[in-house]
Amino acid sequence: MKNLWLLPFFLLFTIFNSCENEPISKADPSKVIQVNSELYHLIQKAAGNDFENEITCIDFNYPFTLVIYDENMDIFGYQVINSDIEFSEFLGTLEEGKSIGLSYPITSILNNGQPYEINNNDELKEAIDKCLEADTITTCNNILTETSCIWKINHLDGPNSEYEGAYFEVSNFGNAGLYFQDHSFGGTWITYFIEDELHLNIFLSGDENISTDWNFDWKVISFDESQMEITNGTDSYRLIKDCYEPCRKFLFEECETEPNSGKAIFDLESYFECFFPLTGINDPATVVASYYETYEDMQAGTNAIVNLPYENNVNPQIIYVRFDDIITGEFVTNLPIILKAISCA
Repeated sequence: MKNLWLLPFFLLFTIFNSCENEPISKADPSKVIQVNSELYHLIQKAAGNDFENEITCIDFNYPFTLVIYDENMDIFGYQVINSDIEFSEFLGTLEEGKSIGLSYPITSILNNGQPYEINNNDELKEAIDKCLEADTITTCNNILTETSCIWKINHLDGPNSEYEGAYFEVSNFGNAGLYFQDHSFGGTWITYFIEDELHLNIFLSGDENISTDWNFDWKVISFDESQMEITNGTDSYRLIKDCYEPCRKFLFEECETEPNSGKAIFDLESYFECFFPLTGINDPATVVASYYETYEDMQAGTNAIVNLPYENNVNPQIIYVRFDDIITGEFVTNLPIILKAISCA
């Protein structure tokens, strides 16, 4: 995920001199941040550290002093903040009716070398909103691309209930695979925001029916570390994380042998421990695996791939793994896996 910017906050709040007779004016309500306002809650998220609130492009530099105002916009007190934990706890306990003051402008230098300036509460809210979007996408992608996990499909609503129990796998390069009824289909998976909505764009190829059912701009209704709910207005699904150690995979990526060639070398036998958990076979020692370029060859047990490691012919490519009983030689089951050559330059 591309970072929008790295925006360290140098929050320099004015500590008033200790002269007892110095006049103190009231705060301008438009220039303070009131408890329970939308901006106040956004700053709480920026200071928080749970998985939903890990804002990557806004950081607070500590220590700093907050000016606190009461309901009448008079100075109520000061609070020195030394860490994210202190800031988060303080914001969570400040009473209704209180406000905090920030000194503007807040300035920094972006990654591209350009100066960046925040001049008021509205611009601060816009900056945090953008960081929240970037962080939500990053968090979502990190959850989806855990190497030992795939996502089991639970149909919630709509006509296409036949995908109940099928699986998605997503890589950190945005490649995706659907495993459905003993077949696999490769494609892409992209997350982004449209206004305040998180979207998931799925594109799968290899079968017209699969494309018709899945190639949509899906809305992400909710997600956490273990599930994601999506809808396209017709069908709704819950994707449930399914993990296995050391791994559970049917999508395998390798670096291209030459730039832009779409070709890579795949050591199929080295993937065995990752795709085997999908077979339903209890003991891998009871079967022998062989590899085929077509479903028909796999069914007949003919034209097995003999030159290993294997170089793909198309990108992505589906390879069919056949499992036969090691003693009787009888067919037990099969598994389609997806091979994808990627640019590593």
